[in-house]
This record gives sequence, structure tokens and C-alpha cells, in this order.
Amino acid sequence: MTDAQATTRPPSLLALYDPQWEANPYPLYRQLRSGGAVGWDEWMRTWLVLGYDEIVSLSKDDRVTGARIESFYAQLPAAAQAEIAPLKSALADMMLFNEPPRHTRLRQLIKPGLTPRFIRQLRPLVEEIADELLDQVVPSGRMDVIRDFSEPLTRRVVGRLAGVPDHALHLLRDWPGLLHEFFTQSRKAVPRLTALRAVFDADIEARRAGDAQDLFSEMIAGQLARADYTDEEIFANFLLLIDAGQATTTHLIGNAVLALVDHPDEQRRLREQPELSAGAAHEFLRYDSPVQFTSRVALDDIEIAGCHIRQGDSVTLVLGSGNRDPEHYADPDRLDVTRRAADQLSFGHGIHYCLGAALAVTEIDVGLAALLRRAGDLRLVDAKPDWLESVNFRFLQRLPITFTPLG
Repeated sequence: MTDAQATTRPPSLLALYDPQWEANPYPLYRQLRSGGAVGWDEWMRTWLVLGYDEIVSLSKDDRVTGARIESFYAQLPAAAQAEIAPLKSALADMMLFNEPPRHTRLRQLIKPGLTPRFIRQLRPLVEEIADELLDQVVPSGRMDVIRDFSEPLTRRVVGRLAGVPDHALHLLRDWPGLLHEFFTQSRKAVPRLTALRAVFDADIEARRAGDAQDLFSEMIAGQLARADYTDEEIFANFLLLIDAGQATTTHLIGNAVLALVDHPDEQRRLREQPELSAGAAHEFLRYDSPVQFTSRVALDDIEIAGCHIRQGDSVTLVLGSGNRDPEHYADPDRLDVTRRAADQLSFGHGIHYCLGAALAVTEIDVGLAALLRRAGDLRLVDAKPDWLESVNFRFLQRLPITFTPLG
């Protein structure tokens, strides 16, 4: 990094903890990008990758790795390690935090169940659940989008997909992002994981024998017959399915509804042209993704955007910045439900492209279409939305709205 870049770049991504950026971090990203597409963050001790093209390039570069669970865990004090050991074990066996060849092997376990064709079979279920939930709140003309709609919608869909029996669905309620829990060294999720492991173990033999009837068993049956996966690997990726399909998608829908409240013209356009909703799902992901950045570690020296990243350096791909990069998207701070944004960064790129992308798009598409069909003139109850205190996760804690019942 040059001296000029050092003086023009704001001090750190940690500035996101400042209340002025909580509601809208994107002006901060714009300031950060003014110092260059890539730059060193002295406070966080990481390279910030802020430009769209640079994020895509490094997402596909095998000189950086996302296998960072073990290294973070190793630097914790022994007492902290003991408290979050079950969380660490689960994350370390997820495909997301492994590289080839193990990543390839783990990805194959559930890939057959997350193809667009398989997900299309789930669409009637998503539609049914969305309408059931709206039946309960539409007559009153008010609801909390998170509590009354997006969270129970994604919980019930992913519960069906993951094969969680009805008696255990309460374990998925208000699902915490497991990565957030791990990096904040929280043990709140550990009892939940222990209980879910008991549910999982009750069915594992039937799954291995091919006798289980749930969708998760159907999804992995072919791979269990061909490859030797441990129970721990299967459980970890069972959790990944829940984690990605529950917490992230809940807040994709919440953030999209907030964006529509803030943009009544786009709300009206989408209500009048519901056929736009599938494509608009990508625009909502681009405009305000629930996951703002992802971390990597350099395995070799890398030259990019005039910067020299050294082997062992931390690299942070700031997806929220790349999604608003004016070098890639025209007028990037404007929400446009007609924009073609299927190349947005929120699902990742390369081998770590999100396997659950088709399911997430389906749930946003169906959920928003159902809401706009049955609720008019969406308005906020509270002027200031309640965000999770995090520099990475754009999670709304609650989103109370009022509306005019339709139909």
C-alpha cells in the first residue's frame, strides 16, 4: 500500500461499529474504495478486497483458502476452546471451510439435493407455508416481518428439506448464524447443537440403510451408497443446510422487505409486475446482502490491484462493497427490481458458490410475491430498524410493519 493510499483510506472496517454506519454501511465502503480496490486494514490486520473484479478474481484463486476454523480456534485460550468445541467440530467438517480435495468430496454429499430441478419440487411447499403465515397476520394489517413471516417460513422449509421431524422443529427457531457464534466465542448455540445431534443420530442408521423417507435422506442416498462419509461429516453438512437455509435466508427476506418499504416506487412496480420477483431476488441480494464479507488466508504471495499480499496474510473479501462497485454496476446505490444482477457476489464465486442459491432465490421470490399480493402500502412502525450488532452480518432483529390488507 502506498503512502497516498494510507492517508486517503479511512482507518478500518471496524468503523462499522460506529452507530453512524449501522443503518447503512455502504457510504463507508465507498470511502474505503476511494483509497483503492485493495488495501491494508491496520486495525483488523487484514487486506480488504473492495472491488467487484478483485473479489471475483480472488474467489477463484487457489492461492487463498477459506479453511480458517482450525487456525482461529488454535489461538483461543484453553477455556474458550472447551466451551465452543462442539461448534468448532461442526464448522470444521462443513464443505464451506474446506478446500479440495476434501471440499469436493463434502460438496458431493448434498449437491444432488440442491439442484434447481430438485428445488422446483419444493416451490408448492414454500407457497403453501407463505400463505398459511400470511393468513394469520393479514387481517390485522400489521406484523413483524422477521418473527411472523420470514423466520417461520424459512424454518419450516429448511426443516422439511433437512428432515427435521415436527417434534424437533423448535430447535430451529430463531436460528443463530453458527459462524457468528463461533467468531464471537458464544456458547449459546452449543445446547441446541447437542439436541440436534440426538435427533440426527436417531435416524442415521435408517439413512445409511436407505430406509429413511425424508428429503435429506433422499438427497444424500446416492452418495452414501458410493462413498464413505463419517457420521460427523454428514451431521456437519446437515447443519450447514440448516444454517444457510435458515439464518441467512430469513434475513434476505427481511432486508428485501425493508428495501421495498424505503423504495415505494419499486414496491409498486413489483406489485404490479409480479413476474419480476424471481429476477428481483438477485437485486435484493446485491443491494443489501445479509453477509457483508468473508475471510480467506493467503497460501502464497499474490500481486493484485497494485498491492502485494504475502503468504499467511489475512484477506477479507468485502462482498457488500463489491455489490455496490460503480465499476461493475451502473448507479449501484439505487434499488432497481428490473436490474439484471444474477452475477451479484452474495452467493460467492468459484468452488464456494452457495449450493443453496436456488432455494434462497425461490424463497425470496415466493415470499415477496405472496406478501405484495396480500399486503399493500408497506410502512415501518419504527423509524429506526433494529440491527444485530455485527460488522459482518446485516441481520434485522425485528421489522414491525403496517399495511393495507388486500384480497
